[in-house]
Amino acid sequence: MILKLIGADNQIIEKKYEEFVKEIKPNSFFYFHKDTSYKDLKDLIDKLEEEGHSVYFREVKFGLDEGDYMYEMHII
Repeated sequence: MILKLIGADNQIIEKKYEEFVKEIKPNSFFYFHKDTSYKDLKDLIDKLEEEGHSVYFREVKFGLDEGDYMYEMHII
């Protein structure tokens, strides 16, 4: 599973699941590029919930165009 995160400078950062899990801290927010597979994100949420995390996930629109969105994930 390859996850495409959005970095601080709006750069796309590709990470594997194992790398991503190492970065999780209490009360973490992550932003994913719209090219990240929705199926992969749902699988990620299921795995995180199995590990005991609570996950809030939503689509964030930042413009008027249909393609102006990203995914936000809040992991508690």
